[in-house]
Amino acid sequence: MSESIPSASECDDRQLIEQFLDGEQRSFNLLVERYRERIYLLVWRMVRNREDALDLSQEVFIKAYKNLKSFRHESNFYTWLYRIAVNISLNFTKREKFKSFLSLSDLSDRFTSGSSPSEDLERDQLSGLIDRAVMKLPEKQRAVFILRHYEELSIREVAELLGKSEGTIKANYYQAIKKLRESLKPYVEGEE
Repeated sequence: MSESIPSASECDDRQLIEQFLDGEQRSFNLLVERYRERIYLLVWRMVRNREDALDLSQEVFIKAYKNLKSFRHESNFYTWLYRIAVNISLNFTKREKFKSFLSLSDLSDRFTSGSSPSEDLERDQLSGLIDRAVMKLPEKQRAVFILRHYEELSIREVAELLGKSEGTIKANYYQAIKKLRESLKPYVEGEE
């Protein structure tokens, strides 16, 4: 006699994984339900296209489903899933040579706050400049920048996700910020 599965909020990830490995397929659905939105947002920030982000998010969960039996609990499930999402997104950008990237609209909002047509045009132009500056970052620096800046992960968490040392992550983040500041120097002078 099989017992009913508790809701996602009643089980931690480890319990759901163990249930799935014991043959309870619905346990994996609860994991998907728990992390679907967060994974989608991460992937969307990396690729900036809704359809691609939906497809890639689905690919993340398919890969997790196929490889869950090899998950060793050395990190938490969410970290493992994020690592899969980042790798799939980076591979996608390489494969497709994706050109449209992350908009730093909150940065542009710092510089323009009005709603007149000329101010809107200025904001749009600045947003385009920021997009091009971020697009020029090497892929690993882009990934570190997104995870650190938008996902607000610590250096340690980013290092764990990407399988790199904290020193490497700090260097990548520093280089990304330095390159963005240099690219946007005419627009941010006097901000420091």
